[in-house]
Amino acid sequence: MTPPSLSTDGDSLSSPMNSSPADLGSRFWGFLRKYKSLIGVTIAGNIFTVAIVVLVPLLIKLVIDEAIPSKNIGLLVGLVIGLFLIQGIRMVAGLGHVLLSQYIGQRVVIDIRNALFHHLQLLHLSFYENKKTSSLVSHVVSDALAIQQFINSSFNILSNSCVALILSLIVMVFIHPLMTLFCVLTLPFYYLVVVFYRDRLEKKDHEVKARQSQLAGYLGETFAGIKVVKSFGQEDHERKRFVLALKNNFSHEIELPYLGSKMNVVLELLFFFVYASVILVMGLATISGEISTGSFVAYISYLWMLYGPVGGIAALIQSSTSARTSFERILSLLDTKPHIREDDHPMEMKQMVGRIDFNQVEFSYGDRVTIHDFNLQVKAGEVIAFVGQSGSGKSTLMSLVARFYDVTRGAILVDGIDLRRLKYDDYRNHLGIVLQENFLFSGTVEENIRYGKPEATEAEVMRAAQLANAWEFIEKLPRQMKSEVGQGGVSLSGGQRQRIAIARCILKDPKILIFDEATSALDNESEALIQHSMDTLMKGRTVFIVAHRLTTIQKADRIVVMNQGRILEIGTHQELLEKQGAYFHLYRPKVVSIFQEDEGRQAGQR
Repeated sequence: MTPPSLSTDGDSLSSPMNSSPADLGSRFWGFLRKYKSLIGVTIAGNIFTVAIVVLVPLLIKLVIDEAIPSKNIGLLVGLVIGLFLIQGIRMVAGLGHVLLSQYIGQRVVIDIRNALFHHLQLLHLSFYENKKTSSLVSHVVSDALAIQQFINSSFNILSNSCVALILSLIVMVFIHPLMTLFCVLTLPFYYLVVVFYRDRLEKKDHEVKARQSQLAGYLGETFAGIKVVKSFGQEDHERKRFVLALKNNFSHEIELPYLGSKMNVVLELLFFFVYASVILVMGLATISGEISTGSFVAYISYLWMLYGPVGGIAALIQSSTSARTSFERILSLLDTKPHIREDDHPMEMKQMVGRIDFNQVEFSYGDRVTIHDFNLQVKAGEVIAFVGQSGSGKSTLMSLVARFYDVTRGAILVDGIDLRRLKYDDYRNHLGIVLQENFLFSGTVEENIRYGKPEATEAEVMRAAQLANAWEFIEKLPRQMKSEVGQGGVSLSGGQRQRIAIARCILKDPKILIFDEATSALDNESEALIQHSMDTLMKGRTVFIVAHRLTTIQKADRIVVMNQGRILEIGTHQELLEKQGAYFHLYRPKVVSIFQEDEGRQAGQR
């Protein structure tokens, strides 16, 4: 088996978004806007802090040129106290604006994660079928974290750098204008180096993040299928696959920081060329008496203040590249349009009768038509079973009823109203679904049952559990209703999970019920219990059943036999057997077995 693919599932390695910097900046500001007053305070605090720090070289100049030569102890003590006060003010103010920038960064990330999670909840099922869950987790967690780290540092670096740059240049001009002009003329070379590496860093960061996201998707897939891995003894095989994937990523993971280090080396070489030139020229000026020793020391200090912020901006550009990549990936999700969209003026159904009409329904997965010209009228309270070979369209039809997908052509009417015109959440409140594998969330038994109706009382939850035949095993659990079920309900058996799911539906009290292979994975004993629970739940509701077992199908008011998205025949269990058509041949071995069992029982009675 080959190592996991690193060029699939929407995390393209070579197709970053083509958003302009202005567009990205505008949308990023959309998340920052509500905190603009706090941002203003943070920037003002930074400016104040830098402004007083710029005074330090001037005080040192006074110490060297005035206090020491004149042996003025009072001036020396005063200057030292001034330095101490400046440092104290800088530390207090620095703590304040660091706390503010951390707060802003955390709040913005919370807003981004909220917006992303909310949007992901609205997206269609086909989106999740083509996206790996762990990849989405990477977007919500890792990409948002990269943005937070950028915000935490950006306000400090930008405001510090700009103010330090301007104030340092002003003082340096007064000390030695010609040397300062030379320093200023070297700044564009800094900019050119940064621009040269920025595009390469951005491209490589896109690639690395996409690979990390896909590696996370592979890990999630492996852990989700850990039972299969262990049952086939493939742990060593999976370890080798993972190591191979890590090796494939290794060079790319190394190249990204290496590119950043190369940029920093070039910038440092450029700075030390300027630094050495300044020491030589300013040293000669000091020896010749053109400037004082204090001025020499102050100028060197301001040179560090000038190029320090330039280096900080270069580092910020590097971190902003990572943040931009992350933000583009987040925007690519936020810009994904849901296929299922609520009507502009949706209708609410306070009372639902439960009549369902399929009018010339057609549905396609891409270019492949899976439901063809499907027509069926279902009365309120009727139980309809759908049978047919795998791929005949049974589960797809149920997905259309649940509005996981919208019909390509035709319409599904609920009490005479097009399903697409109904308020989405309102319709779902009238709908209950029990699947072959029902997912339970980490938490207690009670919390999982209450998921069907969060505001339910304890008595209602208990009654639902009893009606679903779940109480007989719940009361044996260590903490009964308060017992933890584990992630995905791992501490419960398949039959127990099914009964919890049915209790959840009973508590919800839906008008329309869908059973999609609800008993196919259970043993006979569990099936009998589940069947009894299903019978309780079905009373007075419109029910759709997708099943293969005759025990479930026989009780249906009508059975719809499907093939390749079309209806072959409709009737009761007995009618279809007598007809000896598609249904009879589909279940002939089971039918013969049932007839033999009946004859055996009759012979025993004789």
